Amino acid sequence: MRLHRITNPESIDERLFAHILANGAHRIVVQFNEESRYKGSILEDVNRACKSFGAKLNVRFWGHYGAHFDCRYLRQLPEVRSLNLDCLAAVANIDELAGLQHLEEFAFGVFESDLPELLRTPSLINVRRLILAESRKNNTDLSPLADYQYLDELSLNAQARGIESIAHHDGLRRLFLSSMGNKLSLKFVQTMNGLVSLTLMLGGRVDLSDLAHHGIRHLEVLRVRGIAEIDLALFPGIEKLRVEDQIQLQALNVKRGPNLRWLSIWNCRTFSELQGVRDAENLRYLFIGKTGLEPDAILLNLPRSLKHLSITGYGKRQADELKSRTKAMGFDPAPYMEDPD
Repeated sequence: MRLHRITNPESIDERLFAHILANGAHRIVVQFNEESRYKGSILEDVNRACKSFGAKLNVRFWGHYGAHFDCRYLRQLPEVRSLNLDCLAAVANIDELAGLQHLEEFAFGVFESDLPELLRTPSLINVRRLILAESRKNNTDLSPLADYQYLDELSLNAQARGIESIAHHDGLRRLFLSSMGNKLSLKFVQTMNGLVSLTLMLGGRVDLSDLAHHGIRHLEVLRVRGIAEIDLALFPGIEKLRVEDQIQLQALNVKRGPNLRWLSIWNCRTFSELQGVRDAENLRYLFIGKTGLEPDAILLNLPRSLKHLSITGYGKRQADELKSRTKAMGFDPAPYMEDPD
């Protein structure tokens, strides 16, 4: 998603916002990092823009270093649809959150917060997208999420109290789990029938067997301690796989994921064997960077379906040679983290 950030604006120009969105931005983020920047009438202007642009306009309060954010300012934003209170040390008057009757997206990251009942706030029950960041106590009760019937996307960073409550939430399509301890069972994922995208980041895990799921099409495994094997047979519907910073992963058999069309492996230094790639009949995008793979082991075993290829991380001279070689073979570059198709 392409974001356009505007920090501490002194005025709001809705015509400019419309122009930005019409020229490729998916969302505008208007953000403030200290109270003096929004003490006047600027929030009234932001509120009018929220009514005009809906969730395409995100309002963010962050920073406030050495101070807290006073939620009484939210009274000036009754039309806000997308709100972030994140990268904050503390907030005051959190009860004011209940007055925001149009919220569709909410991100909360307040490190010193002690709000176990936060998710029982009535104005949150209809959100489509929810992000809960790490706090000192990580004591937010997730049980109310079972009643969040419109929730489509959920991101949890170290917040796991009552996490099993989402086990039968069939509306959730995208789940991001960060810093989950290796002793925490994640088997609840298996019964989330609507899930199509899963990201597992940081924390620890012996393997991915807890996460086996027929419906997941997009899987990301990023810097998770202890993962030495990724068995694609656990995810028979997988189409996109992104793996990064997995120091123990040495091999991957892509034949175990016959529907795989997009594969990115980055900064896995001991990774030295990509198995079955010649027979990956649906693979169209392949990005390999900073691994132990020999380039010829890839270049001499490519499937006919492949359209986009990048091999990098071997030093500038070799990277330039590989770029020229793949171009001569008729491949377009595989831009990092993008899906050309």
